[in-house]
Amino acid sequence: MPTIAVLDDDASTRDALAGMLRDLFPRVRVIDARVDDAAAVAERDVGTLVLIELAAVERIRRRLPAGARVVALTREMGPDTLWRAEALGVAASVRAP
Repeated sequence: MPTIAVLDDDASTRDALAGMLRDLFPRVRVIDARVDDAAAVAERDVGTLVLIELAAVERIRRRLPAGARVVALTREMGPDTLWRAEALGVAASVRAP
């Protein structure tokens, strides 16, 4: 079963996004956790799609398994931010709610 991990330290943001994804993708397992739990979540769920704020990607990227696909949540979508995300190996960037 495909898995999406929503990693955010703000519980209300994490819960809202995870709830929306569960409604949109009922056949996908959605995990929500704090950023510090990212490596453990990705290790348990090979092929995980990880949604995480861009600043946190810099902190944890090296701890994620090579196959984990990362989508960065960011409030800024300017060229500098997108280049930063690309340099970190982020698969895509999405404007944060």
